[in-house]
Amino acid sequence: MTRTILITGASRGLGRACALNLAASEGAHLLLLGRDKPALDVTAESVRQTGGTAETFAADVTDRTRLAAIAGGLGSLDGLVAAAGISGMTPVDRESNSEGQPTDAFFDEIVAADLTGPWNTVRAFLPRMGPGGRIVLVSSVLGRFGVPGYGAYCAAKHGLHGLAKALALELIGKGIVVNAVAPGWIDTDMAQTGIRQIAAVTGQSEAEFRAQAEDAVPVKRFFQAEEIARGIAWLLDPANTMQVGQCLNLDGGVVQV
Repeated sequence: MTRTILITGASRGLGRACALNLAASEGAHLLLLGRDKPALDVTAESVRQTGGTAETFAADVTDRTRLAAIAGGLGSLDGLVAAAGISGMTPVDRESNSEGQPTDAFFDEIVAADLTGPWNTVRAFLPRMGPGGRIVLVSSVLGRFGVPGYGAYCAAKHGLHGLAKALALELIGKGIVVNAVAPGWIDTDMAQTGIRQIAAVTGQSEAEFRAQAEDAVPVKRFFQAEEIARGIAWLLDPANTMQVGQCLNLDGGVVQV
């Protein structure tokens, strides 16, 4: 039977990679959510060419009214991947970061998208999910430790781990399994922005900082979104019955717990 799986942040990066993986591996029907409708349409066309089917919905995960309206028009849902998120520096001792983003306002924006957004998504679409459902919240290695200047992002991703644990215990009685993933550096636009910002703050070239970041990873490289998507697909697999309320590290050995 074809599964229906909703993915937020599906317009690019990891969200798009998850959609293509599920289309190729099981011919899934993908519900693609994101703020960039033209980019979502590109993902949807790639899904169809890869063997799946797709619908697109322009939505911001901070907009509860919009999410509820989308959910109200759907049938049953088998899986949910909360991949939407933003990143950036929020230096606690400055009024703005190196890219001119106001610290306090940007802090609120990151937490709203990266922590409250997944909560909003689960709240809106949970009524469409029954026993056997699978939910994956996309966190980060920065949900495992702190990085100077990334207070908002670290706080949101740490919070996401707690949210996954709480939801897992709350929903397992309904037959719905909740887990999280914590990727390391992924070769995406978001990573490139991070490289640029940190290089500017530390006085390095982007190439120098990237080499330093790669050297800090035991496998000595960044990862492709497709690699992380395979880990998420495993957590979504109905055959995965024992991973409950856990966070799967997909970071090349940076965190070993």
